[in-house]
Amino acid sequence: MRRTHKLALSAVMAGAAFFAMAAPASASSISTPGGGAFAYYDPNRNMFGLQDSKSDGNSVFIEYWVNNKKQPRIVNYNGSGSWRDYYISGDGQPLRWKLCVDISWSPDVCSGTLYETV
Repeated sequence: MRRTHKLALSAVMAGAAFFAMAAPASASSISTPGGGAFAYYDPNRNMFGLQDSKSDGNSVFIEYWVNNKKQPRIVNYNGSGSWRDYYISGDGQPLRWKLCVDISWSPDVCSGTLYETV
């Protein structure tokens, strides 16, 4: 019984070590309040992933700044369920970003701001 417990513990620790090595060091993801959009930033590839996750007719976008300089919006106009990947440059520069749903004739719904390094 004791040997079985040690083997099980070893297997759990090996699995945890595998996932710790496979995951990006500081990847972050966020959704908008009430749903509608999901996004992530992968610092290992300097890439945003942007998904429209609601059939509401609204596009979704990411606003971001590299070294406190506003960059052009990353917009996904392709509708519910679609993804858009977007690569950015600025190695070692500070990055801040937020995710929004573009609501016509009303204020956009946005997430809080996330802080990273490109």
